[in-house]
Amino acid sequence: MDMKWHRYVTRFAVSKGLDGREIDYQWPSPSFPVVSIRSNLGRYSDKGYGNGSRPRFKTAVGLIAIGDVAIGLISIGAVSVGLLSIGAVSLGLWLALGAVAMSWFGWAVGAVAMAGVAVGAVAIGAKALGAVAIGKFAVGAVAIGQWAYGVVVIGEHGIGLIPITIDVMNWFRRLFGSGG
Repeated sequence: MDMKWHRYVTRFAVSKGLDGREIDYQWPSPSFPVVSIRSNLGRYSDKGYGNGSRPRFKTAVGLIAIGDVAIGLISIGAVSVGLLSIGAVSLGLWLALGAVAMSWFGWAVGAVAMAGVAVGAVAIGAKALGAVAIGKFAVGAVAIGQWAYGVVVIGEHGIGLIPITIDVMNWFRRLFGSGG
């Protein structure tokens, strides 16, 4: 899980004199972290795991959480869970941004996005926009839904270069007089 934001966090840590140490910061206190920043800066541990090394992830929990794994109202991390989430794997109540993004009530934007409103290479939601879009209202190269618009469309209604819709099937039935 190599993420570019680690470079910025590492540069910040080096500028603050944290050269070989992990970042572990909670404000105003560790018992009540409003802001929590915790990261191992991409380091690995080989303690008790045999001959290989495994990543050890730090979990940041707070109203604003930034870390390898982040849980908070606003969360930023490789894996993030919160109201507004940004990360490689992102689970957000209202907004999720990431490679894999899921949102229950709001928006998801990512390579794979699942939400009420989903935007991504693969988008699944009530309203979906993507290369492959699946939803009640879908727009994409391949669109599947009740209302589908794109190149290949599959659904009840829609417009596309290759429409496979109930409207088109009904049009063919009427055109050839079988079932009027």
